[in-house]
Amino acid sequence: MVGRRRKRRQVARPPARGGIDPVAFTANGKDTLERQLQAQLERKLSLPAAEISNFVAKAFAAGDVVSPLGIALSPDSELFEGQRYYLHRAGPDEGAPLPKLQVLWEGEGAIVVNKPASLATIPRGSWVIRSVVVAARRQFRNDEITAAHRLDRLTTGCLLLTLGSKYRARYQQLFDRRQVKKIYLARSRGGDDRGAVSVSQVGQSFDFQLPMYKETGSLTVSIGVPPIGSKVASCKSRTRALILRKFPLPEKTEKPGGEGNSNPGNPGQAPEEELLWQLEPETGFTHQLRATLAHFGYPLVGDPLYPEVLPAKAPENVEPQLCLHAHQLQFPDPENPANLITVTAPAPTWAKGALN
Repeated sequence: MVGRRRKRRQVARPPARGGIDPVAFTANGKDTLERQLQAQLERKLSLPAAEISNFVAKAFAAGDVVSPLGIALSPDSELFEGQRYYLHRAGPDEGAPLPKLQVLWEGEGAIVVNKPASLATIPRGSWVIRSVVVAARRQFRNDEITAAHRLDRLTTGCLLLTLGSKYRARYQQLFDRRQVKKIYLARSRGGDDRGAVSVSQVGQSFDFQLPMYKETGSLTVSIGVPPIGSKVASCKSRTRALILRKFPLPEKTEKPGGEGNSNPGNPGQAPEEELLWQLEPETGFTHQLRATLAHFGYPLVGDPLYPEVLPAKAPENVEPQLCLHAHQLQFPDPENPANLITVTAPAPTWAKGALN
């Protein structure tokens, strides 16, 4: 007789504040809570001990250190080893203006929004308030909203959000099982003579398959086999691509020493055209589409990372306009798998007029 599968016990967790989830810590049971939190933050943050101490004191005074039930804890609280406690924190970008999210589709327990380039997908680093998850939680007054997948901060378009914990698994499984078809639009520079796509024609299709890896702490991904012993995430990536249109560029006079060259992937030769691509990733690795096209000599317009990391003062960093757009999502309705749902985000300015 096969026993019943036990349900995972729900762990109590304090509610979010202002759309931001609290950070969880585990007590060691060997000191006062204030000293434990101080020590744990010193290991996590590269800040002077005095600055962390001041932050901890203010957190306790404001009632930001709480139990799993949301009850404020005191600095001299004593918790048993293994007990959880939580820290509410304000986003470093609190007060930043948030755009109103456009809802493209609404279903049972989920919505698809049109992600703007001004927001990250999830709160992280210095982009906490300026994230789709926090913006959606505040706009729809629902602190259970989470992202079922991610888009790079500079990427626009279709992003699926779940509206509660009971709906999360059903949509997350669609992505895990690769039942979601994702179609992107991208605009790239005209390329160089690296071989794979050296003669580009409208209507050409490609099946790009590349091994990729990302080392811990690196801004970019690398193509190839990761070094032995290195701590990396890796993937055998696959992307199907179709050239939709060419955009001729006005002729430019090359300056001495290569100045004015607009194709960093091919110094000394400015591209004569830009290309509009339709991209369909079959895998979902960090920066997969950006790294793939850059590898073959077709870096995306406005990309500050590929084929090279640009300085902070570069136009792509000062006024980012990455030409990568999550144009369409297709997935089976979890309530009725025979029904295929198609959600399309309006084409961005750089692609309008090119789609029939």
